[in-house]
Amino acid sequence: MTRILLHLGFHKCATSSAQAFLHENRERIWPTCALALPYRLRPIANKVFWYRFERDEAALADLQASMRAFIRDLNLTPNRNLILSSENLLGQMPLGTLDEPYPIAVPVVRALTSAFEAIAWPCELTVYFSSRAHDDWVRSVWGHQARKRRNVRITDDLETFRARLSKVSLHDQLARIRAALPDLHIVSEDIDALAGAPFGVAQPFVDFLRLPPAKLAEFTPPPRANQGPGLALAEQLIELNRSDLDPDALHAAKDALVAAHFGSAQELDDDEEEQVSR
Repeated sequence: MTRILLHLGFHKCATSSAQAFLHENRERIWPTCALALPYRLRPIANKVFWYRFERDEAALADLQASMRAFIRDLNLTPNRNLILSSENLLGQMPLGTLDEPYPIAVPVVRALTSAFEAIAWPCELTVYFSSRAHDDWVRSVWGHQARKRRNVRITDDLETFRARLSKVSLHDQLARIRAALPDLHIVSEDIDALAGAPFGVAQPFVDFLRLPPAKLAEFTPPPRANQGPGLALAEQLIELNRSDLDPDALHAAKDALVAAHFGSAQELDDDEEEQVSR
């Protein structure tokens, strides 16, 4: 039987660190478990983005068909497991402009998970959501959106953004997904509660792998990836967003400010595809 772990986020809940851990240790993982990380899943995420804009059955059917084709092309065997991880499979990072953070989560998760029915042998599917305290999550999302160099130019201060993004908390969003999809095995871990685990935020993936201690001793621990700006830096980035700089000048000004803060240039993709597995 193939065991499958589908990690769908949430955004800014140590997803990049977990994905960097999986990528860094891929050669130790691959003999028993296939990996599909954000870069590889980008075409599926693009279908999710398209469905978010279209909200019609044709776009949803296209997403499901694309996921089925993706799974088919993995060339799985009954004795090999599978981990998939991409927060963008829930859609773009929330901006607080909608009634809930992930308004398309239920139909998207249903479409993605039903695609595994195409596997010709028994499978055990677990859907995993990494989560965190709502206020901490809002602050992290705000800082990330402030830092973006194109597409998004938010000008809200933190409290204004918090009010907009707190119509439905992250905890309530997860509860809505669970309630709508009772037949799915959905698990969640608070990333702060994982701080004391041997592999930190990567512990749920390590537990899923079920490797012997001698093999786990060879693993590289998870890095702190895609580090967000602190409050002071985020406020400076918001001030830049409020300026009349054109997009190119804003891009350069943000790069310079972030580089001065961190001591070096920091790579950041602006299209919701924070890839660590290029």
